[in-house]
Amino acid sequence: MLLCLCITACSKPEPRQVFVTEYGLGPDKWATAWLLTRHVNPESSLLLADQGESLPAGIEFDTPESDLRRIENQTAFEVTQLSYAVEDPVVLNLVQIIHDIEVNFWGANKTPEAQVIETAFRGLQESYGRDTVPGDCYLKFFDRVYSALSQSTAEQRPLRRDSLAMTCDNSVPAPEKSPVQEMAIADLLVQMQLGKRVVFVDVREEQEFAEGHIPDALNIPLRKLNDEVLRQLSDADYVVSYCVKDFRGFEMAKALKRAGIEQSVILKPYGIKGWIAEGLPTVGTRAMSREAAFQQMSTCVSEGGCPNSSPMRGI
Repeated sequence: MLLCLCITACSKPEPRQVFVTEYGLGPDKWATAWLLTRHVNPESSLLLADQGESLPAGIEFDTPESDLRRIENQTAFEVTQLSYAVEDPVVLNLVQIIHDIEVNFWGANKTPEAQVIETAFRGLQESYGRDTVPGDCYLKFFDRVYSALSQSTAEQRPLRRDSLAMTCDNSVPAPEKSPVQEMAIADLLVQMQLGKRVVFVDVREEQEFAEGHIPDALNIPLRKLNDEVLRQLSDADYVVSYCVKDFRGFEMAKALKRAGIEQSVILKPYGIKGWIAEGLPTVGTRAMSREAAFQQMSTCVSEGGCPNSSPMRGI
């Protein structure tokens, strides 16, 4: 399926630019789409392809082959802001906010607005279906974010979630029950203690995975899901897909469910940030050695948790 969102009057047959990407669930993708179509070129159009489909001709963003993608510690939103030299002060504030939501999983948010915006973004997905929110609805959401941030800054007051309240078009269908179970980390540890085979699938990019990941996790971005991977996962009692906050993790878990992996779940609290918040170990260049992480993991499983441990190297 290919969706076209008209950013200006739809009577214009050939907009100056066409921006293209796969449909996804993360705030970074939709903030970037908003930045491109609201600030970089308000006369442009946006084309969305379903996951796994070939992209049409246009300027790609938030894809592995695009120049406008997450690069190391920079979000796609920040890379795009820098590439097009967008100096709007609210946009610059959003750079750090999106970084807090999508990248900063080692520490506390640097911006108080990040949690408010993430909560409202998830609320939008809960209201209209986690993976069925129309693209134009996401763009309107970031219009609202921009307006609310501008007003809160001018009035020198904190951003309130009610200032982000909005409704989409009435034609948006009611959300269906999520096909993917959210599994509490404490419950997952109990299952591991009982000897269940739990396989973690880290859907992030290689550089993200190298910084820190759950011990023994497999690094499989969604685009690399194939029959060989499915065979590898088929005899697991639980397959736990994750990313930073489980926007991408949910997409993988849903794809696995559709492919016949019945015990396909995501973490609660979400993603590797939730894992770290629970004091569980990670392996990587910014985390623990493999040996130390596995030793700590063994203790966490046997005790049903490890609230006093640290997942980072040297802390």
